[in-house]
Amino acid sequence: MSFLEKVNEFISIAKQSNFDIAKIYAQDPNGVYSTLLVVLLIVLIIVFFIRRSIKISSAVKLVSNIQNSNDFDEYDSKLSKLATELPKRGPRLANSINAQKNDLLQRELNLLKDFNIKDKINKYKQISTQYALISQNSKKYKIDDLTSYFDEKSKTLLDENLALEIKEYSENTNFSENDVEFVNSIVAYANTTNEPAELLNPLIEQINRFSYSYNLDLFKFTKALDKQNSVQVYKNCSEKLNEALSSEENRVSNVILSYMLENDEQEVVYSYITNLKSDIYLQDLYFNFFAKTEDINVDLAFVANETKIASDYSNHIDCKITDNWRDLTYINHIIKSPRVLEIIGHISYRNVLERIERLEKDEETNKAITEALQIARRAEVIANEAKEIARQK
Repeated sequence: MSFLEKVNEFISIAKQSNFDIAKIYAQDPNGVYSTLLVVLLIVLIIVFFIRRSIKISSAVKLVSNIQNSNDFDEYDSKLSKLATELPKRGPRLANSINAQKNDLLQRELNLLKDFNIKDKINKYKQISTQYALISQNSKKYKIDDLTSYFDEKSKTLLDENLALEIKEYSENTNFSENDVEFVNSIVAYANTTNEPAELLNPLIEQINRFSYSYNLDLFKFTKALDKQNSVQVYKNCSEKLNEALSSEENRVSNVILSYMLENDEQEVVYSYITNLKSDIYLQDLYFNFFAKTEDINVDLAFVANETKIASDYSNHIDCKITDNWRDLTYINHIIKSPRVLEIIGHISYRNVLERIERLEKDEETNKAITEALQIARRAEVIANEAKEIARQK
């Protein structure tokens, strides 16, 4: 018996029994079960379509409501939900997204305006990923305008919009120590692209507009860069700064040199002063640094420089030796430094050598006396210990 025949038979029995469930069940229990299953199936189908309709309506409503978001993360979360729902909610949702696609993009770009460049890079990458997913998930609906739009925007958001953001950041930044994390984020992103130089060369050009010789902020920025995270920018800035400091003609600001002396860059400053050829600038440095600090090596760097300037090297060196005449290490350091002999003259130089010789002899004598006293004291202790042992026996 077919299913339809069973249904007709069940209805006939129901009429004869005046729809009394007990009588119907007594005559045809299997028919009751079958009917209940059919009714349940119908109810489930109705519920399914109702719920689906509600979800579709909710998703379509979300397309409009998403534009009221005032927070990027909230917006991105809703967009992610739309991208996920798209392949499950049918052409109505797809058409709704297609109709409002430009508004969706513009609202999201507006929400990005106040982020710093590091966050913008991360946000643009998020948007690009979402748009690529929407494009992929919309293909089943054969709406070419929708699919191609989000596919194209997923690329141009990075290649054009984000590139412009990086360009604007580069042109409006003074590059201080606080900018290192932002520059590193640009470098990291650029090195994930096919042509890193397209983003990094304009950035480097903007950095190089500033003076490595006079701009203390740029000096601190350069020193804060590291080879691993800053890569191309680190290479450029380090080379430019080294060129400025190693040039025998280039002027480096007193401010930068003072900062270096205070921050473990003394050797570079000594070398810079020693090798500077510009008599005008060396003279200026002389007035600012010579005999102005407790660091004798700064003074000796001037002494080592053969460039002629108005100076009082000899008197200053004589005073330093006289004031520290018992410090053998200090005097030896001075007397063995380049051009000191030439500056103080042979007679003074010989006198200092004689003084050093006397100090060394005194030092050796004092050392021998000290050692002899220590041996004597030790011998006395041993002798006392021996007497005590003998008395106990």
